[in-house]
Amino acid sequence: MRINIIWWLTPLLIIVEQVIKIIIYRCYFCLETPLLPPWVYFRPLFNRDYSWINSLFQLGLCRLCHIIVVAIAIVSILLLYFYLKKRQITSGLLDFTFSVLFAGAICSLLDKVFWDGSLDYIWLKGFFTFDLKDVYINGSLGLIILLFIFDHQGLRSRL
Repeated sequence: MRINIIWWLTPLLIIVEQVIKIIIYRCYFCLETPLLPPWVYFRPLFNRDYSWINSLFQLGLCRLCHIIVVAIAIVSILLLYFYLKKRQITSGLLDFTFSVLFAGAICSLLDKVFWDGSLDYIWLKGFFTFDLKDVYINGSLGLIILLFIFDHQGLRSRL
């Protein structure tokens, strides 16, 4: 019996992201160093606005609101994944993409529940600071868009 990639990759990605944050918080929180000067720097900070939309528009939405939104997103991701599986739309690339997206969503929930915000540590000078969870989420959403655009294994046409 083949074990689906989503059930072993997702926890691994979550553990990697959380271990990185713990190490940064305990050992390197006050460090700022260039990674790819003059644009990319390692500069840890806590984002207590809970989301980039809340931060950008200064909406002042509470922590509980963000927890609820992320919980709904997690359930939606799972329902969409199971819907695709029920429709016999299978692909290792699609499984990988959903695994990474699900890991990012769980990490976002962990940030809000246990970290009371997000410990971001990669700074794009002049723009914003982000973390590995943001890479998971944005990378997988970009990949999902590409899979639909290029109709990967009939994905778009079979929905």
